[in-house]
Amino acid sequence: QWDFISIYETVAVKIFPCEEFTSWKSERKIFSDADLKHESVLQFLTAEDRGRGIEKQYWLITAYHGMGNLQDYLTNHILTWTEMHMMAGSLVNGIAHLHSDYTACGTPKIPIAHRDIKSTNILVNNERECVLCDFGLALRALGRPPDVKGVGTARYMAPEVLESRVNLEDLESFKQMDIYSMALVLWEMASRCEVIGEVKGYESPFGSKVRDHPCVESMRDIVLRDRGRPEIPSTWLLHKGMHFLCDTIIECWDHDPEARLTAHCVAERVNLMGSNENCVAELQSSYIVTQG
Repeated sequence: QWDFISIYETVAVKIFPCEEFTSWKSERKIFSDADLKHESVLQFLTAEDRGRGIEKQYWLITAYHGMGNLQDYLTNHILTWTEMHMMAGSLVNGIAHLHSDYTACGTPKIPIAHRDIKSTNILVNNERECVLCDFGLALRALGRPPDVKGVGTARYMAPEVLESRVNLEDLESFKQMDIYSMALVLWEMASRCEVIGEVKGYESPFGSKVRDHPCVESMRDIVLRDRGRPEIPSTWLLHKGMHFLCDTIIECWDHDPEARLTAHCVAERVNLMGSNENCVAELQSSYIVTQG
């Protein structure tokens, strides 16, 4: 069963110990959906189980991306505006694909919410584009309502998750959670883009306010009590494209889930932005007119 993946020089293997069989089974089921395939979603190759008894392991075998995850990439690289646009566009297009009822070809598909979007769950391919990975917490529209307590990564948890006020019966609620988390990742990219002026060293969202692995209680204090969000300095807004992107980020991390943009709306905005600042200015003007 390895013959059909021999064209790859290297593959990635995610290994689950015996006691994590349920997690392996859940992620395998998500990956096995043929409609999941997209250039911004990690390519699934096959699943296997190895060994016996307590030594048994469960494997997920996927395409390998040697550039590593987005957080590591941003730590070591400053982005040009063109690179920033490519990375942001590939990320939001991937999330829009997950959330959609249809494939790019118009075929009906089951929508999926990722539920753990963060920069360490996003890989960077050789074209410097984003690839979504780690679907262990992902939820399909036809799946059983999950328990949201203790699920996901505290730093990236939306206000409604921290408040435990999520509608478990509605997949849209989980999509809105993804949008909030996505906004934090877009902020991470923006903070390492050369057009903002002085580019500081990489910092996680809320990095100046909480420790490396904040607990839920700490994030409640910042996000719920203080209504805090990562800082967007005024110098970032001098570049028209970045200004428009920051406006989009702010709409995506709104405290009210219903007020957040959809992934498709964000994808349309980012895709139209391009790398031409004049086009961005025209888009920004039309956006302001539309809003007024």
